Amino acid sequence: MISCFLLITYVFYVDQYSNEGILKNVIDRDGYTLKKLKDDVAVELFIEPEWIPFHTNVEQKMDIILAENDNTNIHLVEVWNRGNDIYFSFDTTYNLDYNRGKFLYNVLFNEDGSFTHSSSSHVFTLYTKDGVPIEWGQSGVGPNSAFGVAVDDSNYDLIKNGFYIKYSGFYLYEYEKN
Repeated sequence: MISCFLLITYVFYVDQYSNEGILKNVIDRDGYTLKKLKDDVAVELFIEPEWIPFHTNVEQKMDIILAENDNTNIHLVEVWNRGNDIYFSFDTTYNLDYNRGKFLYNVLFNEDGSFTHSSSSHVFTLYTKDGVPIEWGQSGVGPNSAFGVAVDDSNYDLIKNGFYIKYSGFYLYEYEKN
């Protein structure tokens, strides 16, 4: 009986008060109003040279917070040398207040409850510490607010000392409990 009560309490807490629960309720507009404040919000992420697996094709699982903006943490979650390129995967976590706040998300939440992912073709700018542009290859967005970009092997000399990724695919949202 007590364990059943604890389980119900836990499920209620996760659904209502955890970051994941708050985000889901905000996105679903379940008890919250959601307003887009800004398009094309950029974050700049620096990739340290020691994180780049030039000599192994084993997927490198990571969980490194590279930026914290508007209650949103951007994590480097995986780096994978796929032979002809190295792919960098990022995801987000949130520190949301139950009543109101702001957050970044790379999906446009439409008024009718549908959503649209931002195109990944125009949202990446890569460059060296000295500002030299780096051409990038494949990119992608999703699921949720994840995103990723690859650097072709012809550009490895430009990233060997670390490099910057500027990602401008986020929308800034504001939410408030009804």
